[in-house]
Amino acid sequence: MSESNAHLRAGNAERDAAVAELQRAAQDGKLTPDELADRAAAAAAARTYGDLDALLADLRPPADAAPVRLQQVEAYPPAPMYQRTPTPPGTARPGFSLADPLILNAGFSGAKRTGPWEVPPFLRVQALADTVRLDCLQATAGSEVIDLEVLPGAATVLVIVPEGWGVQCDRLGKTWGTITSKVPSQAAWGNPLIVARGSVGLGTFKARGANWFDRRRLGQDR
Repeated sequence: MSESNAHLRAGNAERDAAVAELQRAAQDGKLTPDELADRAAAAAAARTYGDLDALLADLRPPADAAPVRLQQVEAYPPAPMYQRTPTPPGTARPGFSLADPLILNAGFSGAKRTGPWEVPPFLRVQALADTVRLDCLQATAGSEVIDLEVLPGAATVLVIVPEGWGVQCDRLGKTWGTITSKVPSQAAWGNPLIVARGSVGLGTFKARGANWFDRRRLGQDR
């Protein structure tokens, strides 16, 4: 993008493309999980092409750079947690675009995801009057970084993650609510990081690992 166009407004498609490029850079080892989380959040809030270019500039080689010669080595197989069945054109699932997140809204009845399911890269949850439960103990992740947007409510958003996953709450605000996490803010190598942002309002946000009841339900208490 030329400097003359840097002031032009960016749309959802451009922000999605920037987040995807940041995730590829992290997979190539150019960004740490912390850097990816920071830049992905900034890309989601970007307003202009210049904002996006600033996040990507140091990840792109110069146009006149000579190709780097690498010694051929045996590649590791891709981690199973990031493999997913390709989606046919025209049947995109919610959650795989910043403009089309997976939405869980708990009005006067709860909303939950539990059991075996795929956690998409983009989620939006709101616990208005009942609990939103994201049980990831048997889930797989579609991305190294999962953007979890929390909208204000008066009930509880509960996130349960397996050992090794991380949950960051630094970008999550509140009015009179509470935010508690018993999960490391950094994910172990090869595991996903959930970045919670937004506001719980008058409600509660809780992140934890498996407790005794969870392990017993899954037959892991022996």
